[in-house]
Amino acid sequence: MLLELISNNIIWIYLVLEVLAAMTGLIFFSKYKHTVAKYFVYFLIYIVVFNVIATYTIFVKNNGFLSFLDNTLLEKNYWWYTLCWSILCVAFYGWYYFKILENINHKKLLKFSLYIFLFYSVFVIIFNWKQFFNADFVSIKVFGGIIILQCVFYYFLEILQSDKILTFYKSLNFYITCSILIFWLVHTPLVFFQPYFGLLDMDYVNLKYFIYLIIITFMYLSFTIGIIVSNPDYD
Repeated sequence: MLLELISNNIIWIYLVLEVLAAMTGLIFFSKYKHTVAKYFVYFLIYIVVFNVIATYTIFVKNNGFLSFLDNTLLEKNYWWYTLCWSILCVAFYGWYYFKILENINHKKLLKFSLYIFLFYSVFVIIFNWKQFFNADFVSIKVFGGIIILQCVFYYFLEILQSDKILTFYKSLNFYITCSILIFWLVHTPLVFFQPYFGLLDMDYVNLKYFIYLIIITFMYLSFTIGIIVSNPDYD
């Protein structure tokens, strides 16, 4: 019963968590306006806008005001999530960590990996155009997860090799890194079970929603807490 309730309202639960993190970022924006972290606040606002737009599919069915999109390529929002989440969100994190990393070799390797990821994503979409509108790209999600892990690895490596390890808990970037590490470690393997995500296997559907709820709640609450308690002098 609880899992069914969650699955029926999952979109709005996500949106509340995203709005909470974004609003917290705006409230404390003055604290970060002179640091790279200000771009993360912009990113949180982007996430809210992106997910609000993604809900357009609700108004396509049942004679909604977007019913003219029914039976067209845009009737589902796979394309929107692939473009704005699987690709652009990973690109943002790659760019963000490029800005905060200090080791030149790490920055070069991350930049190279990010370019390869973007080129690969465009290549896959061009040669699988129909899938772009009707399904997820597992390979893009997995590649994106690797980029995130690369960002996390370089960040923690630099923390361990510097005096920042003494004050790591005061940095917003630490909260961001821990959050996205846990999210992508759990989220990425689930894409391989996408074929089971259908009405014929509601047990898996409800379980997947519950797992997503836990990791997404953890991620956005960590963002929110990190914004509040961090000291920008340590970023």
